[in-house]
Amino acid sequence: MTTPEPPELLLNYLAEMQIYRFSPAWAKLDADCSCIIESAGDWCRYIDDNAVEPGAVLEDTFPHLCGQSFEENFVLPQMELRDGYFTDIHGFHSGGIPWLLFLDVTEQTKQEQLQQQNANELSLLRDQQRRVLDRYVGGAVTERSIGGRLTFDAKGERRNISTMFIDLRSFTIFNQKYDPQHVMDVLNQYMDKMLPPILNEFGLVDKITGDGAMTVFGVLNEQEDSAHSALRAALRIQRDISTMNDMRCTQGDYVMEVGVGIGSGEAVIGILGARDRRAFTVIGPHVNLAARLEGKAKGGEILVDKTTFQAVEHLIDSYDCVDMDLKGIGATQVYNLRY
Repeated sequence: MTTPEPPELLLNYLAEMQIYRFSPAWAKLDADCSCIIESAGDWCRYIDDNAVEPGAVLEDTFPHLCGQSFEENFVLPQMELRDGYFTDIHGFHSGGIPWLLFLDVTEQTKQEQLQQQNANELSLLRDQQRRVLDRYVGGAVTERSIGGRLTFDAKGERRNISTMFIDLRSFTIFNQKYDPQHVMDVLNQYMDKMLPPILNEFGLVDKITGDGAMTVFGVLNEQEDSAHSALRAALRIQRDISTMNDMRCTQGDYVMEVGVGIGSGEAVIGILGARDRRAFTVIGPHVNLAARLEGKAKGGEILVDKTTFQAVEHLIDSYDCVDMDLKGIGATQVYNLRY
């Protein structure tokens, strides 16, 4: 069924309703577009006088139009002809005669300005949130939180992740034997070997504890199996540390090996602490288990729990399975991965 067109009278009424919302004023120009021939409309919105007199020089009346070309139709949007008033100026030709049409867009402009102000405030709020999160959890987590891929509320967020603890062996003896500045230099050398493999596998360094670190996999890269990422990082660390120790041994320098413990499972991730002192953390049974495994690992060993082992079994050549009595946990099947 064809919808009948509204009568011309109604169309004219709607058009007038629309145009008069903008308090229009208009001026007919001479052929050179230098003088105003006639004018009408609500001029008090646009100039200090109540009317534009015929014969007035265009550029004297409207300095904003100085140098404006009238060869083609144009629109000058949101011109502030008077303080606090904004005008759209339309220049066009009709029947070979140049015309100017002035429309008051103050209300619309102020609404747009308010929206822009709100957008700016929202952007500042996001920047503030980003800075706060950056301070506590680092840039990688911040980007995911701002983008909605991580949520940090009072309850935290549940994720299946792998946690890896690393610690230098014989560090206490080394620390007592050498000058603190030398200890710091050597620690930084070991960290240079330990941290890059973690970051390359999208691991999150939760905390560095002097001679060791707690790291989390499965937060920054959900597409990759967290146990696989943790194992690859651990293998790379042990190999790089071994190469470094071989070099230090030939130079007669003190060497230290690292023990690694990995546990996998569900954990709650979030920000923990008081308002002025917060930190990103993960909480779950396997986190404590990974810490206990690292405590049992000898230099050069990678000890993992059953969940991690089942995820990475096809990636390793050989292993030893032993029962260990872990503090606070009890008898536990532990897998010592050989590489």
